[in-house]
Amino acid sequence: MRKTLAVLIILLAVSCPFAAASQDDSGFSIRFFEKKVYFLGDGIQIEAVIANTTAQTMRFKVADNRFFNLDFDVRTTTNLALEHARQFTTERNSDQPVFFREVSLEPGEKYGIVVDLTRFASFAEPGLFVLQASFYPELFRGSQSATVKSNRLSLNVKPPVVTAEEKAKVEAETGALIARAPLPPDEVVAYTIQARQKSQWEKFYLYLDLESLLRKNPEKDRVYRASTDEAQRRMIETFKEELRRTAIDQEISIIPTSFEIQKTTYTSSEGTVIVKEKFRYADYTELKGYTYHLKKADRYWIITDYEIKNLGTE
Repeated sequence: MRKTLAVLIILLAVSCPFAAASQDDSGFSIRFFEKKVYFLGDGIQIEAVIANTTAQTMRFKVADNRFFNLDFDVRTTTNLALEHARQFTTERNSDQPVFFREVSLEPGEKYGIVVDLTRFASFAEPGLFVLQASFYPELFRGSQSATVKSNRLSLNVKPPVVTAEEKAKVEAETGALIARAPLPPDEVVAYTIQARQKSQWEKFYLYLDLESLLRKNPEKDRVYRASTDEAQRRMIETFKEELRRTAIDQEISIIPTSFEIQKTTYTSSEGTVIVKEKFRYADYTELKGYTYHLKKADRYWIITDYEIKNLGTE
């Protein structure tokens, strides 16, 4: 067991192994789900990541209502704390059962949760902010609940813009180019799903091995192998357009209502990311488990294949 600061923390670790880790090695961190310009009124997607950096199995609870797992302290540059969002305060203080499930991580494994910061904190004005998250491995039960703190992030919220064209212009002025970055496998998958949710097609294609996905179809694989280089390039461009029009049976291009990264494992060259995705229809919500397979090409992880398991409905 790692060195702790007090006997109380040692005792707590018996029932809550996550809490045994110190602030520096807790394995709890936050990051922006997407690097972009944020305007007042936008959703601000934050990914909270729990990584087991110890040599033992780590166990904690994950609530269906994220308000009982997470909290955010958001402050201005003058150290003025923002108030909690109304929904957060209402649900935290309501008399309701808290449904949860037990999660265990083996050494080296990670678990990620993507949440909208604006559901936790109330942004009334634009400005510069510093945020830090608190994670409750045994859920929030009151002021004495065990908690682990994350790293801090700086956030710049710009004044709202009137039109989509004006917003696009401001974003373009940042000079941000759509290009691959050396992201870990879980971030690659999250980036791709998020891009599909927003119909940002060039971002959606960015980390896909389109050739491998195209050749999942035996007939197309046969034609592809027999084609010239130019014909193969045309096949891939056609495949991209078919994905965009959802003209083919490729469930990777169907838009999920929400998703949750459940498990990530990888070596130096291959990775697997398991994601629970929800698809909302008029009368029900369909649940599916996606297993994404990735390979490392140069410095970048790319999605080469995927499998789907039906998880029922709710």
